[in-house]
Amino acid sequence: MGAVHSMTLLMLLAATPEPALIEKLGARARQLETFVNDSRVTVDVVAEELDGDGAVKKTTHTTLRVDRSGGKVERKLLTYTENGKDLTESKRAELEKPPKKEGAGVKSPFHPDERAKYQFAVLAPPGDRPSLVRLGFQPAGEKTDQLYIGDATIDPQTGDVLTLAVRPSKNPRFVDSLSIEATFDAQSPAGRAMSRLTLKGVAGLLFVKQRFRVVTTFSDYASF
Repeated sequence: MGAVHSMTLLMLLAATPEPALIEKLGARARQLETFVNDSRVTVDVVAEELDGDGAVKKTTHTTLRVDRSGGKVERKLLTYTENGKDLTESKRAELEKPPKKEGAGVKSPFHPDERAKYQFAVLAPPGDRPSLVRLGFQPAGEKTDQLYIGDATIDPQTGDVLTLAVRPSKNPRFVDSLSIEATFDAQSPAGRAMSRLTLKGVAGLLFVKQRFRVVTTFSDYASF
């Protein structure tokens, strides 16, 4: 049975979460969003291109200090290497250039602006931490590349998301597969913030496919 069908079956058999928990998760998601949009953070990105056997063909390592304030984003490049070669100065102008438009990324399905698009179900909690809650989610209606299927491990007392694992409910154009895992271990004034984001997938045109793995870590959150 495919992963999508397995999750759908689990959702059908599982109980619906209490509305109060969904409200708490939504409030925490909004609080974290407000903080992140007016904060600074160190971002460390290791991006790998892989061959068909999973061996690494190319590795880039980028470290930036990112400031967000008043809807503006400023980036300061700290280091950039490609296959171990330091190219920081030659890449500085390119990587510090303000984005024309920031990517939306994966917005929490628990965010008040998003949750009506999803249906939620209570799944079995982690075996080693039965006090936590694990929620599954999938689109309530049509599947699109902007809506996700996945699950999250949650602290029901605080409304903090501890881990999140998702995949697009419909793959974007030219993407054969994409999985996204996030861990929220970083401390911030708004509670737990994202500390690690891992993307794995296959994308490309026709017979020219590229396997990739990107691991991003976030540290030293601070508010202005």
